[in-house]
Amino acid sequence: MNTDNGTFSLFRTGGFAELDSFWRRLQRAEKAAAVLAENPLPFVQTAVEELQDQILSFEPAVSIIGQVKAGKSTLLNALIGETDLLPSDVNPWTSVITAIHLNSRRRPPNTRALFRFFDELEWDRLVDTGGRLGEMAHRAGFETEAAAVRAQVMKMKQTTEARLGDDFARLLGSSHAFETVEKKIIDRYICYGDPDDQALGEGVYADVTKLADIFVDIPSYPTGLCLRDTPGVNDTFMMREQITLNAISDSRVCIVVLSAHQALSTMDMALLRIICNVEAREVVIFVNRIDALADPVEDTREIRASIRQTLKKAGVSDKIDILVGSGYWATCAIGDTCGTMMPASRGALEKWVDAGAGELDDPVTLRQVAFDASGVGDLHRAISTRIVEGPGQMLLDQLAADIENLARMIDTVNQVAARSAGPAAALVDVNGQRDAIRCAALVRFEGMADERRRQLSDRLVRAGESFVDSALSALDAHLKTVGACDTWTYEAISLRMRMRSAFLAACRLLRKGTVQGLDDALRDVSDFLEDHFALAAHHEDIDLPLPPPPAAPTALARTLSLDLNSSWWRRFWRIGSLNSPSRRYEAAIRAEIETLIADLLSRHFDPYIEQNRDILEKFLKDEDRFIETIVGCVREKQEFDRAGRRSGSCEQEKVA
Repeated sequence: MNTDNGTFSLFRTGGFAELDSFWRRLQRAEKAAAVLAENPLPFVQTAVEELQDQILSFEPAVSIIGQVKAGKSTLLNALIGETDLLPSDVNPWTSVITAIHLNSRRRPPNTRALFRFFDELEWDRLVDTGGRLGEMAHRAGFETEAAAVRAQVMKMKQTTEARLGDDFARLLGSSHAFETVEKKIIDRYICYGDPDDQALGEGVYADVTKLADIFVDIPSYPTGLCLRDTPGVNDTFMMREQITLNAISDSRVCIVVLSAHQALSTMDMALLRIICNVEAREVVIFVNRIDALADPVEDTREIRASIRQTLKKAGVSDKIDILVGSGYWATCAIGDTCGTMMPASRGALEKWVDAGAGELDDPVTLRQVAFDASGVGDLHRAISTRIVEGPGQMLLDQLAADIENLARMIDTVNQVAARSAGPAAALVDVNGQRDAIRCAALVRFEGMADERRRQLSDRLVRAGESFVDSALSALDAHLKTVGACDTWTYEAISLRMRMRSAFLAACRLLRKGTVQGLDDALRDVSDFLEDHFALAAHHEDIDLPLPPPPAAPTALARTLSLDLNSSWWRRFWRIGSLNSPSRRYEAAIRAEIETLIADLLSRHFDPYIEQNRDILEKFLKDEDRFIETIVGCVREKQEFDRAGRRSGSCEQEKVA
């Protein structure tokens, strides 16, 4: 699908200019790599292919999150110059991550839309446990409530299976691909449909669709940008929450969409937990629907102040950008329907831009003003800045270092090739020593990583124990003062902050240890080259790769049973003697903390270890291929010299 229809270009205000400039720099790096590819040395060819693959696969992801009905889909439509490509009336059961790939260079052949379904294990787990809400109810000891949740989910499952009939079993674990993008196709997999409608119409596959990938080409837009519409975080059984958190963990920019009508009240705690666990520089808060405010200028001033205050109380950096706007204004401008804009929204727009009587009567002026006021251009710029200054700059720096390293390695090989061959003894057991360098580096890394993991586990356990002690002390004091109570809550903010601090500290130490491991391995290689081939100071010629920062520990943002303010907990405190609630509460929170620790280690820290290990292994392979080229070059020289000596000996025999 090509959405560059000529009208939306009128409303582009250079929002992606910074990202366009970045891609031009990336293209120059790609050309520099292509020049190196002309060198026939095998290690160069392999390295250049890896560089080109890095460039080709670079597609920074932007996740858009918010409550259902916050206007996320409307805003995302506006970001790509559309009015209704993505549905806004979403099935409450739907857990679909919809990824819009702009000008993708890795689009599957003959594919513009790809929909992937839950597999059988994922579907069965949902029913067996009742989703995360059912799991929490079980851990907290609410077996009656857990059974009720499972029963509701089972009813949903049976309804879905009945609607899909024989297709249901075939769909699980499979995917559907289409060569074109059409709204009616998208609606079939994402939009809400009548659960009783057996026809293959709107929303028929929505319940079982897990991921939707839409590939859109817009020539006036940057290459390789992914915008993800997440399913939200306030669904009934928390089915969406983990899927949304996984998407955020894999993104480098997070747009948090709030409704102007809700932003003055206490911010949604689920969203606040996400913001607290994502780096401030990667977060943009967008207050949508200011067109519905009676006095948008004054009201948005109060909204910003209210949000800042909420973030401050949660200990969040004040560097987070807060933008305001209206997806509706953008939609009217893009669709050229400003003439039929709702009167209240038109009035809000006039107040927002301080337009005098008759100033917006001209349709062209009104359209331009509506788009500029929508905040979409500001959001384009915010996205561009974060990508360019974050993962974009990191990629450019690494590419520059890799290209420079390759050039220096080529010079070294040329030096070896230009001089006379060394003694044959120089090549004795080189393969064994090369293997020893690699093994020693990996053994050092594994020992360091195991120690960092053990230290993190210990810190997380201590943080959990400290939280349990403080919570029980507070509960005990409350019960002694008030006696039997209907409600009692204890915020888990301190637990999350301590665990996040422990996680980030462990990641910093792991990253530092990886850099040290890379340096040690480089020095081992340098010593090897000097001992065998008289090539000095190799370690001074090579720039080491830097491990990237860790992904956000979004496990800390998920809802815990401690966060719920429901009738479950009210009944929890009424039952039993004064001591009984403490014992039950301790068991409940310990179960939650154990699960949280396990997730932080297995879902976040272990993958970061793997990421660092991959960087070390790639570096070792690159160095090994470089050594192999030098060894091959020396052997060829030795063979050439031996052949020359044999030829000379034969000539002497003839003369004799």
